[in-house]
Amino acid sequence: MDDSIIMNNNNDDDDDNNTIEHSDEIVSDIISLIHSTTHSSYVICSQLSSKLISYLSQIHMNDNQWHDLEKAVERFDQSIDHPDLRRFRQLIETISICSNDCEERNYTLGRDANTLFESICQLQELLQSHVNLHCTLLSKLIEQQDIQLRLIDVMNLTGMNVGNQIHGILCDIVHLLCQINRTFSVTNVIDHPIVSNCIRIIQTSINSICSTVVLKIFSGDNAKPTVIFALRLLTDLLLTNESFPVHVYGQLSNCVFLKSIFDLIENSGEDNELILTAVKFILSFNLRFDYPHENPIMLTLLAVNEQISCRELIERLILLFNRSVDPIECKTTNSIIKFFSDLFGDQATTSDALLYNSDRSLIVEIISRELSDRSITDEATTTYLSLLELILRSQSITSETCTRIDELQTSFRAHLYAENCLKQNRFIINEILRQHCWLSTNDMPFYL
Repeated sequence: MDDSIIMNNNNDDDDDNNTIEHSDEIVSDIISLIHSTTHSSYVICSQLSSKLISYLSQIHMNDNQWHDLEKAVERFDQSIDHPDLRRFRQLIETISICSNDCEERNYTLGRDANTLFESICQLQELLQSHVNLHCTLLSKLIEQQDIQLRLIDVMNLTGMNVGNQIHGILCDIVHLLCQINRTFSVTNVIDHPIVSNCIRIIQTSINSICSTVVLKIFSGDNAKPTVIFALRLLTDLLLTNESFPVHVYGQLSNCVFLKSIFDLIENSGEDNELILTAVKFILSFNLRFDYPHENPIMLTLLAVNEQISCRELIERLILLFNRSVDPIECKTTNSIIKFFSDLFGDQATTSDALLYNSDRSLIVEIISRELSDRSITDEATTTYLSLLELILRSQSITSETCTRIDELQTSFRAHLYAENCLKQNRFIINEILRQHCWLSTNDMPFYL
């Protein structure tokens, strides 16, 4: 009898342990689900899961009722009466009225100023929460004609005297709208005066005081976010690859405007967010040009070289290149490789002006590492080989200054011997070896 009791007790203990493990697993899954969806801290996720479980424990439901509950969630998500949809409509209607009122009176808002500011802040908060949650609830609503007319009124405010801070928030609102509905930027924004207004807002903020103390413009609460929001929106529009109106293209390509962006990058101290936002704008704009000698970014860099060193820009790009990070995340082109290729693509004129010998050597070292780490069939290898060919063509790297000869030769040999080597890669390697005999070895396959 004692033995059987002991056995039963052991079974009970096992059941308890299994129950505890199963409960822990369920709670862990719920917390992870909340965290991955909301990106909130684990503490908040744990507190929320506790409240959810407490609430559900008070409800006694059978299997059919649980199924009905799932259907109710779907109806809630798709309902035109969703609270967020009603709130969105109310906010843009209020802002639209203020916009039209401001336009009619043609002077700074007086009695409407507080209403406008509160409304656009609430709209920004609402849109940001939907973007954070990857929620597309507002996407179809944004496509409706009456809503788009209201949103045009919202965008019109960027051209009115409503203050620098409001201008910045409005740019962020349009940026968030473009993230929720990807077609909105093409159908409503790219041809709207807001693009010219963004350029004006950026230049006004940066040029508000002498460029030698440009950092001071961000000592307040308003200027820095305004510039960041405006640059983000311009970057969104550039990455659509859609054509801009001719006058807007002229404003973006203007040497004075581009110089102000380079000034911003070089004089923003340790402000990583501001610098990275400006760098992303430059990289996204640079993707638009096929030929370096027609590229306003390269032409401006060369023109202002004696006024601006651009060391911060170059060092940031080399750092990102070394980490294999493309901040643009373009699906078809690596924006950093494209930028360096353009630097070396005009007979090295721009690269000679902007890069030190140590910069070139470091870029070659990074390429050498990438060639060694990537498989023979990796299509991304072609872009690295093409950049290497451009650098070597400039005669800036020689057998005496190249610190990675052995690694490069090993990579070349591996590609040339491999049957599955991409034809384009084989051609580029042969071209490099033909022009730079110091990289070839006797045991390499014959090349033309």
